[in-house]
Formats: sequence, structure tokens, C-alpha cells
Amino acid sequence: MKFSRWHVVILALALGLTPTVRAATQAFYLHSGDRVLFYGDSITEQRYYPVAVETYVRTRFPGLQVKFVDSAVGGARVTGNWAVSSEAQSLERDVYPFHPNVVTIMLGMNDAMYQPFKESIFHTYVKGYEYIIAQLQKHLPGVKIVLIEPSPWDDVTHTPSYFNNPDHLPGGYNDTLLHYCAFVRKLGAEHHFMVVDFNTPIVDLLKQAEQSDPKLAQKLIPGRIHPGASTQLFMAQLLLKAWHAPATVSSVSLNADTHHVEDADNTRVTGFSVNAQRISWNQTDQSLPYPIMTLHSTKWPQFPPDPFLPYPTDLFWKLPPLTGDTLNPVAQLVTRDTHMYRDLDSETLQVSGLTGSSYTLKIDGSPIGTFSAGQLADGINLARYQTPMMDQADKVLTAVWHEEDLRFYEWRAVQVALRADHYPSVQPAANQLVSAIYRQKDSLATREHILARPIPHHYVLQLQSQQ
Repeated sequence: MKFSRWHVVILALALGLTPTVRAATQAFYLHSGDRVLFYGDSITEQRYYPVAVETYVRTRFPGLQVKFVDSAVGGARVTGNWAVSSEAQSLERDVYPFHPNVVTIMLGMNDAMYQPFKESIFHTYVKGYEYIIAQLQKHLPGVKIVLIEPSPWDDVTHTPSYFNNPDHLPGGYNDTLLHYCAFVRKLGAEHHFMVVDFNTPIVDLLKQAEQSDPKLAQKLIPGRIHPGASTQLFMAQLLLKAWHAPATVSSVSLNADTHHVEDADNTRVTGFSVNAQRISWNQTDQSLPYPIMTLHSTKWPQFPPDPFLPYPTDLFWKLPPLTGDTLNPVAQLVTRDTHMYRDLDSETLQVSGLTGSSYTLKIDGSPIGTFSAGQLADGINLARYQTPMMDQADKVLTAVWHEEDLRFYEWRAVQVALRADHYPSVQPAANQLVSAIYRQKDSLATREHILARPIPHHYVLQLQSQQ
């Protein structure tokens, strides 16, 4: 069946999509029906950048039906991990059952053995990586593979060294990792895969932070191996940018002098009203702002608490505060130096033609801030403020984290703890429990879509009286 351009436009309007929404969705790497799997070692098992990526997709494209699963294992190499006897078993258990059609791979930190470059060790990495690619293509026909260059060992804020020989060898371990990064690029070129560089941009971030605040810079990769939660937000940003993630949440330009809505991008504006003291309108954005999850608390650990060592009172980790007056200096540094708002989180409100000097903005009756006429004419980014839209986005983030927590519980507490080679008699019961958790995980994903649905909001700009 063939459709004209106007048939497509009419269908989009019927679904509540503006042409801008449709264009952004089409340009984005992921599409409805995709199943994304993150594969890697403990850096991916930290869950921070996978959760950030999923949260972005849920909030920026509320109608996009995409499933996500983090199947990373701490200590993993291309030859396998501690929870299996071979890489084939890892793929059989951690990848194939989810039938992903998009797989991201980041391996290499453990493979290089934390020592100077050795050809024999590197050869094992090359062969192991090629085996993974061949097996994915064999078992998942048509799969899109995204290769991620290993994130860096911190040789910037510390004296360059190697894990086992900190004082006696020249150079540093990240020099070794760069050989592995080069191979990942080469492998990607050979197979026409997307390749995303996590190493160079994070090294650049470390160098920039070292110049501005050396003590804070050391908190970007505590322990030199595992990026902190805020740094992992940058990793999510790098992956999302490679996937052509749009920066715009919404963009509104109003002219109080002419009483016109001059621009409304990815949103719908109605009821625009202007008088001498007050400007008001209704606005329904098609996206939510991207919640920068570590911004309002310093209590984000390098690793989320393991629910099994020791067994906690509450099975799932309660996220640190997502709102409040506290600001995390590491998150502030990362968002500033990586231009995160500019690149991922632009929710612009611009109002020209104002006659007063300053105005208080309220959304749904809640004060957001007081701004000068000049600030409003230049445009303010509402994603920087705790708006009702951000409150909604925080609920989505919380649901995404709970979904990934379920996956972590299912993997650690059931599949690994009760694995068949140790406890064959309980496998039927274990398999039933795994299936039940998967269903619960899917129900949480459905809830995320419901939580992210566009909601109309009432905006008021009130002129401040002059004293």
C-alpha cells in the first residue's frame, strides 16, 4: 500500500505527533520495536550509563517502544567471565534469550591485564572479540552491533602507572588500552559497525578538570578504573550523540508585544493571553526534560549497593535524592565541561516584547523563578529548573532504575546463584522465577511509557512590582 506525503502528515497528526517530533524520531538511531542489550564488564554493570541512556529515550520519545537490558558482568573479558566457563555460555545465557537487535559491546579494561602492552595478550583479545562478533551475527541475524572503545584508566589525575607495577615502569596503563581502542575502531571499520569512543573524550574531560579543580578531577574515576556515576552520564551522552539524539525537549518563542506565538517546536501552545500585569498560556510538550540523576546528591556510590552482600533490609536500592537544594560538585563539573544541557537537554522559553523589568514564572501554580525581561528575551532553559515536567521525568527515571534493579536481582540472585551446574534439581523453579521477573520488568517498562505521557501545563509570567 502506498501513501502520499499528506497521508503521512494526517496520520502523524492523528497520533498526536508534530512534524518535528516525527523528523527527530526518524533521525534517531533507535526505532519502535528495537531491543537494546548492553554487553560488557563491571563498568557497564555499574548500570549508570545504561540507565541514563534508557531514561533519555523514555523521556525524549515517550511513544517509542524500545526494550533495554543490561547484561554486563563484572570482571568480564572477551573470553568469558567468572559466572560461566566460556564466552559461549555467557552469550547463551546473557544475550540470546533477550533476542536483541541492537547490541553495544564495551570490553577491554580487564583483557589487557593491567600491564604494559603484550602482543600475546592482545592476540587473545583480537580472537575473542572476533568470536563474539561472529556468534552474535550467527545467532541474531540482522543485529546492529555498536562497538564502544574501552573507557580510560586514569593516568591524568594520578602518576601514569600500571596496576601491578605502580612505580617501576614508564608510561601508563591507558597507553596499553589505546592499542585496544585502535583495534575496536579497525574491527568496526571492517564490519561497517558504529564505533563510539569513550576513551579520548573522558581523558580530555580529566585533563580539563585537572586544570580547573585537581581534587574534584580525581573523583571522576575513583580508583582509576570505574567511572563515577556523574562521569557515566557523560558516557551516556557520548553514546546518545552517536545515535543522533536531539537536544531539543521543546522550544517556545512568544512575543508579548504582538500577542503572537512565534515558534513552538516539539510542543503545542494554546490560550496565549497578554495584559499589562500578566502573560499566560497553556503548553503541551511532546517530550520531558532529561533528568541529570546525580545533580542533587553527593551520595551516589561508585557501584550501586549489591543486594546480596550482605542481604539488605530493603531488597532494592533506594535512589539518592533527585531534587533539593544540594548540588553535587562532580555532576556540576561534568554537565558544565561536557555541555550536557546544550547537547541533550534544551527546553527553551523565550519571551520578547516585555514592558516590565522582571517577571516571576509559575507553572501549574508552582513558582519556578524570577527573571529579567532581558533574560526572557534571550531565552531560559527550563531543563535547569525543578519544574512539574522535571518532577514527571524524575518519576520515569525512578521506574527505569527499578527495572534495571530487577534485572540485576534476577541475574545475581537466581541465574547465577542457582545455576544449573550447581543446582540442577531446582532449575524448573528457577526458570519459572526468572520468567516471572522478566514479566515484571516488562510491566515496569510499560509503566515508564505511561509516566512519560505528555501532560498539558499552565504557564503564567507575573510582572513584579517595583519598590
